[in-house]
Amino acid sequence: MRHFVDINTQTHLRILNASVPLCCIPKDSSLPSPTIDSLALVDINIVEGKVIGIHAARGSAGYVNHNVGIVDLRHGMVLPTFVDLHTHIDKAQTGERSRNADGTLSGADRSTASDAEFWNQDDVYRRMDFSLKCAYAHGTSALRTHLINMSDKQMQLTWPCFKILKEKWKGKVELQGVSLVVLSFFRDEQKAVQLANLVKSAGGMLGAAVCCAENGGDPNDDWTTCDRDRDALLDRVFTLAKERDLDLDFHVDENGNERAKGLLYIARKTIQHGYQGRVVCGHCCSLCYQGDQDLEVTMQAAKDAGVTVVSLPLVNQWTQDRDQQGRRTPRWRGVTLLHELRSKGIPVAMASDNTRDQFFAYGDLDMLEVFNQGCRMAHLDRPYQDWATTVGSVPADAMNLPQHGRIAPGLPANMVLFKARGYSELLARPQWDRVVLRNGVAIDAEVPDYSELDTVPNERRYTADQLSAVPSELPCMPHPEPLQVLPNNVLNSVPDLKSGAKSAAAGVKGQLEKL
Repeated sequence: MRHFVDINTQTHLRILNASVPLCCIPKDSSLPSPTIDSLALVDINIVEGKVIGIHAARGSAGYVNHNVGIVDLRHGMVLPTFVDLHTHIDKAQTGERSRNADGTLSGADRSTASDAEFWNQDDVYRRMDFSLKCAYAHGTSALRTHLINMSDKQMQLTWPCFKILKEKWKGKVELQGVSLVVLSFFRDEQKAVQLANLVKSAGGMLGAAVCCAENGGDPNDDWTTCDRDRDALLDRVFTLAKERDLDLDFHVDENGNERAKGLLYIARKTIQHGYQGRVVCGHCCSLCYQGDQDLEVTMQAAKDAGVTVVSLPLVNQWTQDRDQQGRRTPRWRGVTLLHELRSKGIPVAMASDNTRDQFFAYGDLDMLEVFNQGCRMAHLDRPYQDWATTVGSVPADAMNLPQHGRIAPGLPANMVLFKARGYSELLARPQWDRVVLRNGVAIDAEVPDYSELDTVPNERRYTADQLSAVPSELPCMPHPEPLQVLPNNVLNSVPDLKSGAKSAAAGVKGQLEKL
């Protein structure tokens, strides 16, 4: 990737005349008055890969030392490396081989199910690794992915790959994993315990989709709304998590239905079970359709519960309010109520969500793109204030990663440098010449070539005509299979593989051949 400035590897580095959002650095009365967009002009001092000081900019004339590397940004912006709280890298890059014919949420469900024939250990590993290469090159240092876990096959494919990649990318991208099932999955107590134990052994988090179908909130939705036994099912989820000390991360209210109130149900259960501060809720789109009184009740409960809400602007504007026939322009943007939630004191983040799959045909795990589009869709630009924290310190805190998403003395010098001198310039262009510093060193990572994914013959990819033959009742995540106890050694036998997908395939192929 071509950088706008060359940075030589040196033990001592000074970055001069950097425009940094005040919300990304410690409060300091000695810093100059910020610009109208809350940017401070500072010099950043880095020694042996760590930030040792942030001071008011003095200009290059103030530093004359041949043993110190000097980089004058001339008011160019600096952000902390990004933190991506909500992704789906297990099914990323599948959207063209199993295309969502109409772009709707239900269409995504059906086409994702049709893609299952292509899933094997090498395929899942290859796509997950490809995704992490993208994220790392763009400047992300921490990422949480949801992993489809509705069937034994999915469990045995996704978690071993996760464990391998977590170790492979250690020190580059801090990887976290969340099990993704629908709420009704937890009706099978034995199956639910099996999943929770697997998640615990893999160092993951427990998750579920609540009121999250296209008809989420409707009493007839017995898949994610579960009116008849929702309280008992949520109690089971929280109990399993508490017994194993697992954080929780839910898909919630991904629709425009006023009756979808999963956030309220989860917030109340969080308080009831004493799990404040350990719950993340993604999407929450239906808040846009709540009446004022109901909205106030829900937001107060979420605040009391210490829930972090993560908005997925790229994906939700693509699927929400979409006409199956493609004849009507959408009337709303799909994003949740970011301004109202933050004003209430609820931590809010933004994240990539899906990338080039059935739920979003585009995306590259570039958090600058997410922030860019979020600012435009949700009007986060007048003023920008501290919205940069939605892709930095807020998701980092939700992931319990205090060294990520911020620039401060004593922390690793992990940051992204831009030629752009303010938000208007930053968000006007894609910033392909950005410089990513990790531990004070500029990385030379390139985004991977899509040809790395060319493993499925074209004649086996679904065309638009073939998609019409996909059964309409086929769900995104297949209904639970008859209980089949997972081998105890599925995870423990995963080797430490540092040589890539070929070694990964060889190392665990024997475990997965029986699938």
